[in-house]
Amino acid sequence: MNAELARTQTENMKTVLVVDDNETMCSLIKLILGRDYKVEIRFDGQEALNYLNQGNKPDLILLDMMMPIMNGRTFVRRVHGNPRYGNVPIIFITTVDSAMLANSFKNMGVVDYIIKPFNNADLLKRVNDFLK
Repeated sequence: MNAELARTQTENMKTVLVVDDNETMCSLIKLILGRDYKVEIRFDGQEALNYLNQGNKPDLILLDMMMPIMNGRTFVRRVHGNPRYGNVPIIFITTVDSAMLANSFKNMGVVDYIIKPFNNADLLKRVNDFLK
């Protein structure tokens, strides 16, 4: 019975898709958010698009800007161009300077950004602000 209750609780949790090529960063984010959210991890933009194209629709996407295979900007353009999941809020998690981020927000529709290294409590608060 406890396993069934745990599965039901997990199914009812909101999902955060983390897209970052740094495994340590992904593990840290999953550790911070995993109690309150279902955390899906993909290591590049193409993997994340494949996940979305399989019919998955997360409640929020945390996205690194600088990744191999498909960077964050290209990923955002492709996501926003698809009506099935184009309205999912995206937060950049990046080391990129603020001038570039301001341009990204204006032109791409990203809802927020977090600069690495981030404060764990700040990350949780920003995610909560969008999902609670």
